[in-house]
Amino acid sequence: MCAGKSSVGRLLAKKLGRRFADSDAAVERRAGRTITAVVKSGGLKTFRKLENAEVKKIAARANQVVALGGGVYPSGKWRSLLARTGVTVFLNCRWPELERRLKKAAGPRPLLAGPWPAAAARAKKLYTRRLPFYRLAAVTVDTSGIAPALAAKLIQEKYEKL
Repeated sequence: MCAGKSSVGRLLAKKLGRRFADSDAAVERRAGRTITAVVKSGGLKTFRKLENAEVKKIAARANQVVALGGGVYPSGKWRSLLARTGVTVFLNCRWPELERRLKKAAGPRPLLAGPWPAAAARAKKLYTRRLPFYRLAAVTVDTSGIAPALAAKLIQEKYEKL
């Protein structure tokens, strides 16, 4: 949720000479429409069903960098598989900066629909609830105030030390 998963992931994949996969983009390709449209027409349950199918496909492939949708890791369903098949990374963007980023990206995101104060409150509640799960990742990089290229470099350095 605006921590930089897609931007940083693409850059990291390039640095490591690996393929890049994005579970949200995979869901949109499979559905033939945006996540917002999927959620509007079929609800969150439909989105999660599509997301689970795509994460299963992604997890079966090797040598890639993956950006997972924000709800994948906290669900617990995939956490052990992801830990066995790769190195999990948490892009920690502290709330004040994350809130600024979210406000800029509010338009196309279902969670951020409606008046900003209510959307921000929903986002902060979700962020707070997911944070303990994200902190279980093998590698953490603080993306607050840094460019995606620097975040990718920091991840690469930590990854190479594992």
